[in-house]
Amino acid sequence: MNDDSLNHTLREWQAPEPSPALDAHMLAAFRAGYRRSPWRTFWSARISVPAPALALGLILVLAIFLQFRSTPAPVAPRVDRGYVTRLEATGFQPLPDGAARVVAVEGVRQ
Repeated sequence: MNDDSLNHTLREWQAPEPSPALDAHMLAAFRAGYRRSPWRTFWSARISVPAPALALGLILVLAIFLQFRSTPAPVAPRVDRGYVTRLEATGFQPLPDGAARVVAVEGVRQ
């Protein structure tokens, strides 16, 4: 195992330099194996925001939302539609005995 001539030869030997084509081939193989899609890069991006700035932003968004939210239309009070409450005075003829009468809406025809 202890051969001095072999050790001497191994110490003198130098490995050849790799060719530029080999470097280009290895770099292309590396890039092809680890290429990420633009969508994956977009969805895995990170943005660092300090906590006070994030809280201020959330408060501002909430304030804008509350300012510009749509308010429901006011609800008109319910009107009982069972009786006519408006009369047209054109062609009004008083009753002969002067008594008033109430007519339901279903009975009125125009």
